[in-house]
Amino acid sequence: MTEPRVSGRMARSFLRYLRERVGEAAFDAVMRSHPAIGEPAAGDWIAISTWQPLIEDFERRFGDPATLRLVREMTRSTMAVAISKGWSAFLSGATPDSLLQQSGRFWSMSYDAGKLVVAARGPKRVLFAVEDWPSPPAFVVASVAEAIAVFLARLGEREPRAVDRVTGGRAEIELTW
Repeated sequence: MTEPRVSGRMARSFLRYLRERVGEAAFDAVMRSHPAIGEPAAGDWIAISTWQPLIEDFERRFGDPATLRLVREMTRSTMAVAISKGWSAFLSGATPDSLLQQSGRFWSMSYDAGKLVVAARGPKRVLFAVEDWPSPPAFVVASVAEAIAVFLARLGEREPRAVDRVTGGRAEIELTW
């Protein structure tokens, strides 16, 4: 397996959020510690081994590593902006079922390794699993969980709740609404 990568488009959105959230001086200070990141272009892909230390550094300085609070907050905010700018037309006729059918496509827009699959379904409950990427970083799983919840909230579902975990090398996201 080649090293997993994150899309430059997502990285740019996250970095834009972090700059606004922590302020220019604090943002620049953290970025100086991670010169390999630079300013990614939308079409770039960044190795997880390069991206992860940066995200963990921001989380350690401005969030809560135990809960990944900053990653979750950043994902909710950037997804809300993305939905309002580019996804609103696509989501106008969407249903939870149609989104579930597209989960693999959404995953591949952000990560070039593994795939997000529906492992189990029930009434107003879905269990997603990440396949073909053993033990993805917790921040990846937390971010995907938050993104899924934002999509469902945008569809008008009340109080979507995503619980993410990585156990025994398998990443899962349980979504209820």
